[in-house]
Amino acid sequence: MTEIMISIQPKWCEKILNLSKRWEMRKTKPRKTEGPFRVFIYQTGGGVIGEFVCDAIVAVGPSEITKSVLSDTQMTMQEAIQYAGGMTVYLWRIRSMVDYPEPKPLSAYGLDRPPQSWCYVKGGEA
Repeated sequence: MTEIMISIQPKWCEKILNLSKRWEMRKTKPRKTEGPFRVFIYQTGGGVIGEFVCDAIVAVGPSEITKSVLSDTQMTMQEAIQYAGGMTVYLWRIRSMVDYPEPKPLSAYGLDRPPQSWCYVKGGEA
């Protein structure tokens, strides 16, 4: 299974962990994925706080940002429009969320610094 490390600000991590955020909006998507892939969550300024399985990615154009998209991403219209910048964005579906009891260091995933947005990783502490 493809494994990815994603950097997410604490505000959004909280919404993912409490299961109110069901889709993560990103400007890019992985190319090397076959089927579902594992996503480790690096909380900006902290450690790796959990993981989820992404089993779908949906492309959304600027005119397709609807109330449903906003609800699923927990973003305001202003936040979504500003983030997208008039471009197509990708919604990564969040499934099977696992909240780690203690944050794990990036070094456990072979990284010495957090990814700008996301990056491929190999394994990590299970």
